[in-house]
Amino acid sequence: MNTRTRAIKIISRIALGLVWFYEGLVPKVLFLRADEIALVQSAHLVWRTPELTLRILGVAQILVGLWLIIGFAERTAVFIATSWMLILIALVAWGNPSMLSDPYGALVKDLCLIACAITVWLLAPRPSPSG
Repeated sequence: MNTRTRAIKIISRIALGLVWFYEGLVPKVLFLRADEIALVQSAHLVWRTPELTLRILGVAQILVGLWLIIGFAERTAVFIATSWMLILIALVAWGNPSMLSDPYGALVKDLCLIACAITVWLLAPRPSPSG
């Protein structure tokens, strides 16, 4: 892989990781928002309390973000991050469909994140077949 292609992959992976890290830390761990608490409550996927559920999700997002930034098993990391993102989009659409039309919100950002994930997926080395 040439230097330019490698740089594109690394920048895409780190950008994706930084967004995951930020989205876990700021709105889910440091500054819980009423709309996110309500979204968790309406999804009925609460463990103990909506606040605790959001904090657990936030810590998981921080860990996925760090995994992406570090760059270990890139294809697996972007697959997990993108799958999780698609599940969250579906939960948001189900719990609060108006969030999908928010110009500052989830859908527009997630489409960009998916583009970064596809870039990393396509440029990351494929695991060698065993045998």
